[in-house]
This record gives sequence, structure tokens and C-alpha cells, in this order.
Amino acid sequence: MKKILLLLCFSLMSFWGAIAQTKISGKVTSKSDGEPLPGVNVVIKGTNKGVETDFDGQYTIEAKSGDILEFSFIGMETFSVTVGNNNIINVVLQEGNVLDEVVVTALGIKKEKKALTYSAQEVSGDELTKVKQTNPLNSLSGKSAGITVNRSSSGLGGTAKVVLRGNASTTNNDPLYVIDGIPMLNQGNGSNGAEPGTDIFGSQTGNRDGGDAMSLINPDDIESITVLKGSSASALYGSQGANGVILITTKKGKEGKLSVNVNSSITMDQVMSLPKLQSEYQSASVGNPIAENGRVSDPKSWGTNASGLSNDAEGFFNTGYTSINAVSLTAGNAKAQTYFSFANTLGSGVIPQNRLIRNSITLRETAKFLNDKINVSASVNLSDQTIWNRPTNGLYSNPLTGVYLHPVGIDRNIYRDKFEYFDTSRNIYDQFASSFDENIQQNPYWLINRNPSFDKAQRVLTNLSVKYQISDNFSIQTRGSYDKTFFTFDKRQYAGTDPVNSGDNGRYILEKTENTQQYIDLIANYSKDFSDDISFTGLLGTSLTKFKIGDKLFLDSGRDGNGLNFPNVFTLANFQNTNNIAQSVANREVQSIFGSANIGYKKMLYLDVTGRTDWSSTLVNTNSTSFFYPSVGLTGIISEMFELPEVFNFAKLRVSYAEVGKDIPVYATVPLNSINSTNTGISNAPFAPIPGETLEPERQKSFEIGAEFRLLNNRLGVEFTYYNTRTLNQIFFIQAAPNPQGYTQNIVNAGEITNKGVELVIDGKPIVTDDFTWNSTLNFAQNENKVVSVHPSLQNGEAIITGRGVNGYEFSLIEGEDFGSIKARSLVRDENGVPVINSSGTLQSTDFTTVAHAQPDFTLGWNNSFSYKDFSFSFLIDGKFGGNVVSVTEAVNDKYGVSQATADARNTNGGQINVVDENGVASQITAQEYYNAIGGRDGMLGEYVYDATNVSLRELSIGYKLPIESEFFESIRLSLIANNLFFLYKDAPFDPNITASTGLGLQGVDIFNQPSTRSLGLNVNINF
Repeated sequence: MKKILLLLCFSLMSFWGAIAQTKISGKVTSKSDGEPLPGVNVVIKGTNKGVETDFDGQYTIEAKSGDILEFSFIGMETFSVTVGNNNIINVVLQEGNVLDEVVVTALGIKKEKKALTYSAQEVSGDELTKVKQTNPLNSLSGKSAGITVNRSSSGLGGTAKVVLRGNASTTNNDPLYVIDGIPMLNQGNGSNGAEPGTDIFGSQTGNRDGGDAMSLINPDDIESITVLKGSSASALYGSQGANGVILITTKKGKEGKLSVNVNSSITMDQVMSLPKLQSEYQSASVGNPIAENGRVSDPKSWGTNASGLSNDAEGFFNTGYTSINAVSLTAGNAKAQTYFSFANTLGSGVIPQNRLIRNSITLRETAKFLNDKINVSASVNLSDQTIWNRPTNGLYSNPLTGVYLHPVGIDRNIYRDKFEYFDTSRNIYDQFASSFDENIQQNPYWLINRNPSFDKAQRVLTNLSVKYQISDNFSIQTRGSYDKTFFTFDKRQYAGTDPVNSGDNGRYILEKTENTQQYIDLIANYSKDFSDDISFTGLLGTSLTKFKIGDKLFLDSGRDGNGLNFPNVFTLANFQNTNNIAQSVANREVQSIFGSANIGYKKMLYLDVTGRTDWSSTLVNTNSTSFFYPSVGLTGIISEMFELPEVFNFAKLRVSYAEVGKDIPVYATVPLNSINSTNTGISNAPFAPIPGETLEPERQKSFEIGAEFRLLNNRLGVEFTYYNTRTLNQIFFIQAAPNPQGYTQNIVNAGEITNKGVELVIDGKPIVTDDFTWNSTLNFAQNENKVVSVHPSLQNGEAIITGRGVNGYEFSLIEGEDFGSIKARSLVRDENGVPVINSSGTLQSTDFTTVAHAQPDFTLGWNNSFSYKDFSFSFLIDGKFGGNVVSVTEAVNDKYGVSQATADARNTNGGQINVVDENGVASQITAQEYYNAIGGRDGMLGEYVYDATNVSLRELSIGYKLPIESEFFESIRLSLIANNLFFLYKDAPFDPNITASTGLGLQGVDIFNQPSTRSLGLNVNINF
């Protein structure tokens, strides 16, 4: 009975409330171009009740006569109107001072952009979804100054390598990703170490991308991304923000009726930038019978010239597709709002048998209690992604080696149509391959059908935030998150695969990895205007973060006779022995306190001070269990201080200094023994600190100065930044002296790496009329990156990151050189550039010397959007200038005689290469002798260095809003979209923006990477 009475009372209250209030609706547009403005805040003055306009600028809000509605929007002047008898109120907003806008900064704190003492550039969610990609981070390329984005060569669902303002650390250079103010975990599958793809030239199972967590985010859930590039901007995050921060703000529910948005896109993907292969000179095997197992007498293509040959590698690749379909729902009232979304991604890669399925569900609830004094936000995100046959690079288990190196003159379709044959001696199907004696070249159709892989990533991310507004000036907020990611990798190599890789009976690899992060903080905020001249905003907080990274179970049947008992039975029960079984985990905990204070004077001078202390568990057994990171910045609004020419609407100068850094590797000060890789005994810890020495946290000291201007009635904006950073106490591993503990290496602090550069952002509206608008933004960044010093014990001032082994490539940090020196051998040439041979007729080579640095000298992005009535057009030109890259692919292709370069050499000078001996006497050698000497994985890779400069039409979109008047549809927009359409300039034989590894090593080197793709498609956006 009581429940019935309560329900009745609630209904009556709702009824009388409905009588007292009226639904007010309307449309908000821009005065400059007449376009609708989505996301305009519509608030009843003096209350916290408000809504936002939808995609078409429409809004609905309940208000009563006499209420004052305030309309505010970034870059627009706030407009107020009193509710009368009219239920429809349309509003036109005019542009105001753009720098009055509020941006999201560290810890999710909103600040006026004009008060910032550092650079913070925002990219809207619309920019990220205009031309969708499966990893939203790839959409940042060219849209923010100072950020370099390289895509993984693993194609669909691959990780992105993101670097802000240059590499600065010997450990990792990944930025911190923050979602709605809470730091997130972006570690991938720990199968290849802390970062995916660090095996040199591919392990026996291929150099694979282990995946990451950020690629699982639904791009349609993103409201905006703010890039905090400098230490001053990220200092409040302490050790986690040492490499900069990327802040992601997600969408939330809105007050008003149920609103539904459907966004669907499909693109077709085609390969581009393939190696140039020759079709003139055939293999010596042509004319000889192909053996029953497919082998030919000579797998190389150094035979005679013949007509009518075909060597079309493009025929191996499929036309791929990517389909991204998302639906979102928003609804709510003044007290509670709901946002729900579901996204499905389906993809088929350009390499046969490669496909992807991803599903993502997000639910976010926001609510207000106790007269709007308590604000609660809770969200949960579930992601599930499966990738079959994720492409690998490197020389092993990579189908592209067999595609490119296939003997010219022998039909590829023979090996496609018959990739296996029945071996009666073993009673199993075996590989039908042209060259079974070379483990770097197998039948590509066997690899894609009989070496299947299965990658699964599942993520659970929950966030909770509670804010209590105790008074107008003081509030307390607490936030917590639980972030869990599950990775599964299943690789099955059938018997018949090259036995060096798989053993006689096949090979089975199973990895299960879990990454966990738990985060909680408590923050007190206080803000007050002490007078008309003095304003103050401050916070004091504490946080606790627990990491459990790489909680992995690794099972490998092995090879070399220690694999499977019975062929092609892929179960753990079929392992011959229990070798190659391992478990590992890395635990870390960071406790922190932090604070900041911003003091404003007459709204024209702002002082910003922050400080943070971290206590990290990795600092156990060191002299300092904590480390403090301060920052200080000063901003002056010149246009408020002085009377400037009329052309200036706004002018600002800012300067800041900050110190950030990071703790040391897990267990570095607590060396742990482990069971060896064959599970037969105990292995000593591989490294430990030098006895008597102690480790310290890495430390970065950064200085930044900048200026911002708005001119010509805010039609033109200019932002300039200069920064200079020094990163000290780097982590190095050096050779250990003989010791009873058996350590082979010592972990030490040493060295210094510097980055200094400039960033320039110019945005404007060159044309604004009633029907036509052109918006344009130019991003320019130049960074000079130097390795000042390494540990004094390292020979020749060189720290080797990726050793050469049996290969012709090495990646090092060398004193006095740019970060990441690519080393290789090159030809010795005389003063005229002619190669030199020794007395035995062999081409002479140099020692391993620096031949390239992959980092660009500067980057340039030019983003443009045009609107004409219901039509829209946009394009993005993305350019990287300077730097060099190396192609192992070209070197190996040359050695096998399949490259166009080898055919050109055979067609020139009678197929002879001019050389000189040590005495300067002219001579000649054959093209085959020449390329056998310089080509191959162990060749003179200094001869395969290319300019990394490239300029591409990165994005293109042509849209049209259908003129539909319907009670069911609010709007329908159709768009033709394209990504990576073509290169305006490129020198390298491959796409330099594709990286073989998202780790530290293997930068700037192509090792049979999957070629880049161009995408063309259609996008449909419907609002209900």
C-alpha cells in the first residue's frame, strides 16, 4: 500500500510539473554561414538545467514563461532570450572571441583556453569520423602539430605508433591516453615484449603485431581529442605523462526526447606502393619439369631473357573492405541522461584469409542529486575483436616473400591451385613449394591456408565519477576505473611447413595474456574571485594506480624435433614434452599526490603552478622511493594590456617550465631468477644494478614559449610554439663484469637526449558568404632530436637497440647523432662513385656505419573544409619531409633477380657493371655478381637507403545533406569518402608511413611489410 501511495504522489508531482512547464524548441544556426550548430549549450539561467542541440542544431527544453534561456557555443557570443508565449525560439549566434572557449586539460579539468600556459590542440570527433579508420588514432595524422603517427604494417586492427615532439626515451615513447579524465592502459599483447613487433626480421613465426587496447575504441563514441604535447601540459600526470598525453572526451546523454543516430560506412581497399618486379628474365628452371613436391632446380630469376613473361604480384592481393556500422541513442531529463552505443566493424584484408570482426557496446549514465549538488557519471564499455590471419612482416612465415621472390616464368597459379600434395611416404598432405631449401621463401598459398593464426582481444572498461559541489566555490570529486584486457593468440603450423620453423609434425603456439589497471583518485577543487582583479582556481588531489601487465601463459610445442607427437593435431596433449611452457607477470603500483594553482590578474595575466609526487613500487631498493615533478607557467593577454591595431582581436604570450619523467623497469632492483626456456633448470636474472650503485627515475626538463593571435575579426588565427627538452637518467643495459650471481648485464642510469623544435598552427576562414564557407587549418612542426650522451662504458658512444646478428641492419643510439641511427654496410667507391673491387674481384664494403635516420625533419598537415548550401567538401594533405628509410625487401628482391632494377641492369651496358680495382684500373662484373654482393638480408643495405619524404592526399570527403522534411527522419547525410588516396610525392619504393614495429627498434626499415592501401567508399549518417 505504501508503495502505491508513493507512486501516486510521484505521478501527481510529475503531472503538476508538466502543467507548469512548456516544451520550448527551435533551431540554432551560425550568423556567418547559416549552418546549423550542433552541441550548443541551452541552459535555463540560474539553474543547472540544460540541453544541447543535435546534429542539425535542433533543441527541445522544458521551461516556463519568464525563464531566461542562455545559448552558448565555443567561438560564439553567448545569447540570452526570455521565454514568452511562443513555443518555438530560433536563435542565430555570431562569432565571438575564439579564445574564450573552454578546453579539457590534465585530469579532465576544464580551463579557458586563453589562460593556458602551454600548447593544447583539440581535434573534434567529427574530424575523426569524417573518414573513419579501424584505429581512430590513425585519423590524427596531419591534424595536430607536433604529433607523428605511423601505421602498423599488420593492416586491419593494427596498432598505431604515436610520438609527440620526438623520441626522448630509451624505454618507450608512447603517450598516455586518458578517457574522460582517467588514465587508461594501452599495453598490447605482451607476446613480443612490452611493445609489439620488436623481433628483428621476424621470429620463426613472423614478426607480428600483438595488438593494443586503443584500437578497440569506437570512434563514434569520441566527442573530441585534446593533444597535450609538452611537459607543462602533462606534468600533473607525473611518470605516466612523461611522453605527453592524448585526452579523449567521450559523448554523454542529453536532456530531451530520445534521439537516435546511425552512422554507417563501407570502404573498398586496394594495395598501393608495391615493389617493382621484372617480367623479362626468367628462372633457369623454366623448361625443366616441376617436381612432385613443387620444387624447381633454381628458385632465383637470373636466367635468360624471354618474351611474354608475367610477374604480376598484385594478382595475389584481394580487394579488401572495411564496414563500420554504429548506432547511438541519447535521452534524458533534467536529472538523468543516458547514452548508449553499439558499433560493429567487419573487415576483409588485402591478403587472402585475413579478416576482422569487432563489436563494441558503451553505456554511460549521468545524473544529478541533492538539488544538483551531486553529479554522477558511470560508464561501461565492452569490446570484442577477432582477427584471423593477421599479416606478419619479416622473413619467416610471411607469404609476401614467396609472392615477390617467385621464380619468373613459372605460373604462380600452379602454386595457388595446388598449394599442397599428398605425400604417400608420410600419409599426409605436404607443402607444394618452389623452394623448400630456403626457409625465408615458402608457398604463400600454403602459408595463408596451412599456417592459420587467430588473434582475439576483449576489453572491459568501467568508469565511475562522483562530484559533490559543496558550495559555489568548493567541490570534491572522486573517480575510479577498472580496465581489463584479454588477449589470445593461437598459431598452427601444419606439418609440411619449413621444418626450421615448424618441426616435422607441425607446431602449435598458444598465448593467453591479461592486462589490468585499477585507478582511483580524490580531488578537491576551489575557485574564487577575491576581487574584480584577482581570481584563483586550485586543486589538491591524490591517486592510486595498480598495474598487472603481461599476465601471460605461453605454450609452444617447439620445433627441431621437439614439437608435436602426431602431425597436425593441435592440442596440448600432443606436445612431445613440456619444454617451451612459461608464465610471466609484471606488477607495479604508483601512489601519488598532486596539486595546482592558477592565479589570474584582471583577466589578462595568469600564473599556473603544478606539482606532483609519485611513490612507485619499482623504486624499491633505491635511494629515493618517490620523485617530485613541478611545473610553472605564465600567460599574458597582450590585447588586454595594450591597445593594439584594429586588425588584432586577440594576442597572447606564454612561457612555461616543467619537469616530468618516469620510474624504472619492473623488478629492475629486485632481480628474479626464472625457469629457463627449456624448463630444465633455473636461469639467473639477466640483469641487475651495478653493486654499490642505485637507480634513479628518468627525468625530463622542458622549456616552452609560445604566442597566439586572432586577427581580422577572428577570421585568422595563428599559434606559435618553441620548446626545448632535455631527458636525463636514461636506462641503459651494459655488459656486466664477472659476478657470482651470473648477471650478464647491468642496468644503469646515464645519458641525455634532447628535443627542440617549433610548432605553427594557422587556421582561418578565407571565404565566408551566406551560402559558401571555406575553413582551412595548417599544422607545421619541426623537431631536432639528438643523442647527447650514453653510458661511458659503451664502446664508441653507441647503445645498440636492435643488433645486426646475421643481418645487414642495426639500430643504435649514438652520441652526437639523431635518435635512432640505422647502421649498415655500403659499397666502397672511388672519387667518381665507381664501386671498388679487391684483388680477388670481390666488391669492397665499408664497416657498419650510420646510413640513415628515420625521423622526419618536419611535418606538415593542411586540412580544408568547404560548405555550399547542403553540400560539403573536405580534404587533408599530410606530409613528412626529410629522414631516410631502408628497404630489406628491395635488397632481397635484387639478390633473387626478381626486381625491375636487376632487369634494367641486365639491359644496360651489356649486362655489365663498371668497377675499378684498388689501383684504379677499370674493370667489369656481371649484374648478377653485383647484386649477389650488395643484395640479400645480409647484404650492403647502405645501398638501399631512400628519402623518406612523402606527401599524400590523406583524406577526402564529399557530402550532401538530403532535403528531407519528415517527422521520422531529422536528417540524412550521404558522403563519398577516401583515405590515403594517392601520393603527391614519394621517393621510397614503399610507404614510409608504414612501420615494421611499434616498439623502439626496427624504425625506418621495410622487411616485406604488407603494402599500404588506398580506401574508397561511402558514408551514411542518419538522425532520427
